Amino acid sequence: MLSDEFENAVNKALTADMVADKVDRLAITQESSLALTAVWACVRILSETVGILPIHLYRRTDTGRERQHGHPCNRILQTPNSFSTRFDLMHFLMISCTLWGNGYARIYRDKMYRPLRLKYYHPAKVEPVLTDSEELFYRLDSGEILPSSDMIHLKGLSTNGYKGKSPIAVHRDNLSLSVSAQKYGEMFFNQGGNMSGVFKYPSTLKPEAYERLKKDLLAQSIGVHKAHLPLLLEGGMTYERISIPPEDAQFIATRKFQKTEIATIYGVPPHMIADLERSTNNNIEHQAMEFVRYCLMPYLVRLEEEFNRKLLRHDEFEEYYYLFALNGLLRGDAKTRSEFYKNMNFVGAMSANEIRNLEDMNSYDGGDEYFVQMNMQTVKQAIDKNGSKKNQ
Repeated sequence: MLSDEFENAVNKALTADMVADKVDRLAITQESSLALTAVWACVRILSETVGILPIHLYRRTDTGRERQHGHPCNRILQTPNSFSTRFDLMHFLMISCTLWGNGYARIYRDKMYRPLRLKYYHPAKVEPVLTDSEELFYRLDSGEILPSSDMIHLKGLSTNGYKGKSPIAVHRDNLSLSVSAQKYGEMFFNQGGNMSGVFKYPSTLKPEAYERLKKDLLAQSIGVHKAHLPLLLEGGMTYERISIPPEDAQFIATRKFQKTEIATIYGVPPHMIADLERSTNNNIEHQAMEFVRYCLMPYLVRLEEEFNRKLLRHDEFEEYYYLFALNGLLRGDAKTRSEFYKNMNFVGAMSANEIRNLEDMNSYDGGDEYFVQMNMQTVKQAIDKNGSKKNQ
């Protein structure tokens, strides 16, 4: 009978404290995913990089293009409303897009149909609605319906063409593994860095003695401040570890792999979120340029086209356009830029003032002249000279 009582007590303790009776699925939301350092880093890098990029309004001319500083459509992006700046606008749209798959900003206009101000909307408060007649509207949580022309909509990867998918929702199972590994590490260190095991007793214990012994053992071993302290066992009791140590369970490798997986989801080079395992001084610069071309450019093109289509009036659409300035991100190191400018100047493709402008330097008188080397000639001139010599 004593063994039955002991067995019942053990089963009760096991089911109550040591073994979960069910496996709860971790709820990963857009907000809670930011607790993962890799998600936070990717979202921060993408949103802040787009936020720092200048965007200009240009007008097409017969000789090329010219900046439009005083145009209302240029000012609306520099001061979207009374409390934010261009950086804030881009930052908000990118954070919304990288977490929820969609970024929204409502356009308020004046009587001349010029954009007057922009109002930010949380992605959960806006729902795109496509009608049977292929017209797109936006339904706000207040019940108001807006036409597509009155809403800036930055969408991510989409399978229906009018609403982006949330990377967090699509990859929720993958992110759950990252959270599980993080919680596992937290539990491991909270338990003093000691893995679970069994205590072997040479005989049986009464339930009262078992409960007392269990309470004493847990009090001795649980907690970071009690890590690596020796256990005091009595009555011939011995301890045997039965769990796999973290290094054997590839705990560290799992966390590294998940960081790389999250970087892959967002298209961010791993070295930009502090994963330098496969990066060298020779390939980091090329990875940075690939980041601009293959990761940032899709977002920038979407923003440019959305601004062109919805901030400009129909009578301005062909004449004016928005364009992000990417020279600062793509120009490379000083030596590479110097060789590029030198070659462009030698063939007359760039003037000194154009080079100085790209380097944020003031222009000077006479710097707008174009020069070519005197010892260069066209192929036609070379053929004509050779032909005239033969005729002589």
